[in-house]
Amino acid sequence: MRTHVKIYSASCLIVLGFFVLLQLPWGLLPFSDGANIALVGAVLVTASAGYIFYLYRREGFEFGWFLANRGGFWILTLSALGIVMIVCGGVIYAAPQYFAPAFEQGALPFGIAIVSLFWLALIYMFGYLSIGMVARIVASVRLLKLIEAGVYSLIALVCLGMAGVFFSLFLEVLNDILVRIVVPTQWTAIWIFVTIVVAAGIAYGVWKEPSYHFDDDNSSKQEES
Repeated sequence: MRTHVKIYSASCLIVLGFFVLLQLPWGLLPFSDGANIALVGAVLVTASAGYIFYLYRREGFEFGWFLANRGGFWILTLSALGIVMIVCGGVIYAAPQYFAPAFEQGALPFGIAIVSLFWLALIYMFGYLSIGMVARIVASVRLLKLIEAGVYSLIALVCLGMAGVFFSLFLEVLNDILVRIVVPTQWTAIWIFVTIVVAAGIAYGVWKEPSYHFDDDNSSKQEES
């Protein structure tokens, strides 16, 4: 659960960082606005890459370990923000007459991208949790632990409901600001999304051994004891 919260927090920080990016007084730096933004982005990416290289030389590198134990999510967040700054600074530097007013006035394409990132982060978080819970239901049934399967079913219904709600709200946002999506089409897309999540959870639960889905619980109990 903490991993999913970190992923969601990182996505939100990227969104907030973009808003902060638009408000900073870039004109105080010696170069043009586009060059200043790209330069600061390059510094963030270089610092992140340097940190990763330092860990690799000192302790080796394994991606899951890096994410869990060495602040990998926040390093990747800084890297993503730096890449966004490099791209934004580059387009402003290349064609300031087109892109500078768009950034200053909050042009629609940038607003769509930011809003979409926020809603997709929510959908990802609860969709991923739903897949995990459905997989645990399947694993519990395979082990004939029907009571546990019932408990996981309740949790899965909540997670799946939240994922469906956020997916429907995302469709509403797209309907308002990007493309017309009629209500029947929205409902069809929602049911397809829910079906895919449930099918992915079932496939995940069947694919892995039942004990695999409860390793986190067993390890946490051992730590408490």
